[in-house]
Amino acid sequence: MKKMMLSAAIMACSFMFGQQITLEHTFALGENVDVFPNGSDIIFASKGNGNTINIYNSAYTLVKTVNVPIPNGYIFEFYPSSDTNFQVTKYIFNNDDKLEFVVSAKFLTSTQPTRKLYVVNEDGIIIKDFTTNPNTSWTGDYNIFHNAASNTNKMIITNVDNNDNLFREVYTLPSTTLSLSEIQSKGKQLSAFPIPANKTLNIINPSNGNNTVIIYDMTGKQVVNKSFGSMDSQISVNVENLPKGTYLYKIGESSAKFIKN
Repeated sequence: MKKMMLSAAIMACSFMFGQQITLEHTFALGENVDVFPNGSDIIFASKGNGNTINIYNSAYTLVKTVNVPIPNGYIFEFYPSSDTNFQVTKYIFNNDDKLEFVVSAKFLTSTQPTRKLYVVNEDGIIIKDFTTNPNTSWTGDYNIFHNAASNTNKMIITNVDNNDNLFREVYTLPSTTLSLSEIQSKGKQLSAFPIPANKTLNIINPSNGNNTVIIYDMTGKQVVNKSFGSMDSQISVNVENLPKGTYLYKIGESSAKFIKN
């Protein structure tokens, strides 16, 4: 009798929890999507066809398509993901109420790719072109942070010249209560660059008291385990030998995904 009652209880629990978790929507194949808070609601942003970004509301209705003005001969790059640092923002680069997107464009030459970095708003207007010098290329590395000493927001970008010399540029960003709140909120998440990664994944140290980064494949198998110093601001992990695909990297209780090319 007790066994029958226990089995009935297990079946009831399974039914109850199964009813709570249901598939609500499936995006198109290959449509990487980022979720971004928009007031009391949320929006979804993804790369559309060609040089476009799709914006969906919380009911999964397409409300706007952003046409990004990428130069001729360049390939549009936009990798929306909650793991990507400040891919979709609202107040960090401008003080208006429009969504902002960090995008890039890649031009393949006979020797190496040349990449440009832009911030474009939801009307398809370029707010900032960070790579106007034709003799330099963006490396895929950028970081946004708040300087408490000067109470200013900053962005640091790593570029490379035609002689493969790396150099970094620091920009001052608009500093408001809204932009600071957005930066602090994002700062609680793990972030890494470049995404997708080819040879090296650079992870920003979350300073959460743990000094080991572990990478898992999508089967849950541990493929990388690397220790780092508590004072290291950035952890560089060699991922060159990993097969192409999606991976999970974890530091303490914080985790995020990245793509290996």
